Amino acid sequence: MEFLVSAVASDLIGRFISSLAQNYNNHTCKEDDRRRLERILLRMHSVVEEAERRHITNQGMLLQLKGLIEGFYLGYYMLDKIKFQPPEEESIEDEVSHEIQSFALSACNSRKRFRFADAIRKRTPVAFGSKSKTNLKDVVDGLETKIADMREFVILLGSQTRLPRQPYSTYLYIDNCMFGRRIEKEQVINFLLCNDPHDPYVSILPIIGPQRIGKKTLVQHACLDERVRDCFSHIFFFKEDNLKTGELSLNSKASQGKYLFVIEFIWDVDEAAWTKFQSYLQNMPGTGIKVVVIGTTEDILKFGTAQPIRLKRLSEEEYWYYFKALAFGSMDPDEHPKLASLGMQLATEMRGGFLGATVVGGLLRANPSTQFWQSMLLCIREVAQKHLSSFGVHPEDLLERNAPLDFTRVAFVGAQVQGCLVYDVRVAGPGSELPKLTSQDLKLGADIPAEDKFDVLVWKSRIPPYSNYIVTYEKQKRRYKVGRRNHQALREI
Repeated sequence: MEFLVSAVASDLIGRFISSLAQNYNNHTCKEDDRRRLERILLRMHSVVEEAERRHITNQGMLLQLKGLIEGFYLGYYMLDKIKFQPPEEESIEDEVSHEIQSFALSACNSRKRFRFADAIRKRTPVAFGSKSKTNLKDVVDGLETKIADMREFVILLGSQTRLPRQPYSTYLYIDNCMFGRRIEKEQVINFLLCNDPHDPYVSILPIIGPQRIGKKTLVQHACLDERVRDCFSHIFFFKEDNLKTGELSLNSKASQGKYLFVIEFIWDVDEAAWTKFQSYLQNMPGTGIKVVVIGTTEDILKFGTAQPIRLKRLSEEEYWYYFKALAFGSMDPDEHPKLASLGMQLATEMRGGFLGATVVGGLLRANPSTQFWQSMLLCIREVAQKHLSSFGVHPEDLLERNAPLDFTRVAFVGAQVQGCLVYDVRVAGPGSELPKLTSQDLKLGADIPAEDKFDVLVWKSRIPPYSNYIVTYEKQKRRYKVGRRNHQALREI
């Protein structure tokens, strides 16, 4: 009997020691992988920064650069996950999501509700990003291979034309310049500067993407490029509604030179107006005409003579890089790991929206306290869960459709107010009359107007085309009106 006990004890001790050794080896390997990742990212950062200072015309090099940038953001995302999501974060998550989980348990009569409640508990976004589950070693090995394959790219990069660039900090650069879209911008510029004799007299480039994804911003930045301004003697911007007005105004101005037209189709395509406009272009004097067509539907693709550019939401990793710069500003996230952990969760909940990132990021930057960031995370998650439970649609998707949203908890953090619907997101150009009340004023406790409906300035863009985003708030006297109006809006859409 003593022999049996001794054997069992020896086996248990052996397994325990083996487990400790394995855990130590795993920890050591993870630390080694983290250091390798930091070294790789330093090399990748140097290549990406140098590439941003060059005018790249080679399509193969642009595709290589696109892959390098995607790996760059993935690497920084994985590095931040290691640093800012330690085991003790579970207590933060429990504290923040307790109210949401209790709400989710009461909404068990829908598959979509189960799906969202499960996503909340796992801290994973619904239908947004999947690379965050990638193993660290796999990421490091993949990035090492990618950077090793870039030797030829780096050599060719030295022969590309260097572009002037102002020195900015990360926050100032992102806040005052177009973030991302580097490859797409080069594609637009290459199209505009191309002088292929086989191209038609009127060359047309379609750019398609969801609302508020940055289509006009992309084109404006391309048109502001010095090479484009030197190439075209006339640049015009039209919307679909004033195509006919644009034709009439050009009749008296048409002259020799090279023309560039940017046409924005907001909703449906007016085929008759487009046909008439295109016929007019064919008869214009000049040395060549380029047209960039912007729209949200596939209908504009039939107008193109060049391969279309499709703008999509930023990846989860790229979006975190963008959101982190806006939320922390000049602060170092490494010195605020708890805020960084909350920030990563907030970025996931934002679902890749530029407008939301700018508004929420500005609020977080102005209020760098754990309590405020936790409150914002709780409010945003609650709104998302509420709309998914009731309508099966995320608020970001409803916002794209201009459907009414109940954003009371987010709009008035910490304040006791009656319910409000937020709807009719619209853009006002420079020089337009703007509401004096801003969304930041509301969130920080400003007085609410006495009227049942009032407009609020959400954001003033600092980059071309300097758009101002306005929404309408409507007070709700009874809670059931929120659901009824949303259902009606969704049916209409």
